[in-house]
Amino acid sequence: MANEHVIEPHIEVEQISHRRGVKAGTWLLQWEIKNLGQQPLTIFAVRLPHGQFRSPEQEFVLPYKLSANESVALEIEVACSEAPGTAVENAFLILRVLWLDNPWRIFARLRVTFDSDGAPHAGTELITTQQTGFSERL
Repeated sequence: MANEHVIEPHIEVEQISHRRGVKAGTWLLQWEIKNLGQQPLTIFAVRLPHGQFRSPEQEFVLPYKLSANESVALEIEVACSEAPGTAVENAFLILRVLWLDNPWRIFARLRVTFDSDGAPHAGTELITTQQTGFSERL
C-alpha cells in the first residue's frame, strides 16, 4: 500500500497584546495569525478549550481570507484568573479553516504564564493540523 503524502496548511500563531476584559476573570488577548503557506487560507472560527484558559468557539460572520504570507489580528476574550507566577501547560488555540478546498482544524499548543499583575502571556509551543473528517476516508 502506497503512503499518500498529505500537504498541510502552515501558520504562525503569536499573542501580540493583552488587556483586562470587562467581566471579572477575563482578558482580551490579541493574536496574530499568519498564513505561512503558498495557498490561500480561510479562517471560520476559533476557540480555546482549556479549563484554565478558555473561550467558547467564536464563528466569524465574515471569514478571514489570508493570502500567502498574509496575517490577521484576532481579539479573543479569554476566561483565566490564575495567580501570578502560575504556568498553564497544554492550552490550545484551535482554528477551523478551509485550505485547498478542504476543511481543517489547526491546533496551536500553548504554554501560558501569568505575570505579577495576573496578565496571561501565551507562547506557542507546537502547531499541528488535522483534516476534518479524515477518519471517515480511511
